[in-house]
Amino acid sequence: MKQIESSELPQYGIRTNHNIMDNGERRFRLSGADGSCYIRTEAAEDSGWQNSHYHTHLSELCIVQEGWVIYAELIGGKVEASKYTAGETYLIRPTIPHNSWMAPHSILHTVKFGDCTNADWIASPELDALVKGSDPKDFL
Repeated sequence: MKQIESSELPQYGIRTNHNIMDNGERRFRLSGADGSCYIRTEAAEDSGWQNSHYHTHLSELCIVQEGWVIYAELIGGKVEASKYTAGETYLIRPTIPHNSWMAPHSILHTVKFGDCTNADWIASPELDALVKGSDPKDFL
């Protein structure tokens, strides 16, 4: 078996992109040339809500590895939320505004798939207005 070095990734159409988000979450991304990607998200002590958004052509499969996550969708003008714990999964469908709140030190794996050929991230200020600043447990 030959080790692939980080410097060799571009020749395979693979890139990495790692960030500390405004809410303190750490995101570690591995992306393919087709736009599909894997993201490992690690919650901070007090991460809070992410930024509400939706995708027009791609889906996301989310796997909770550690801790728990509140996942909220905007359906018919109302917030519908569910709590997912370690070992559980959920699917985010295209065109549905969504947001997540991760408990401290939770770990979430996200796989983006479908038509990933462009940057498919559209802000949802409507959902942000309903969830940001609120206690996520209020939606359960």
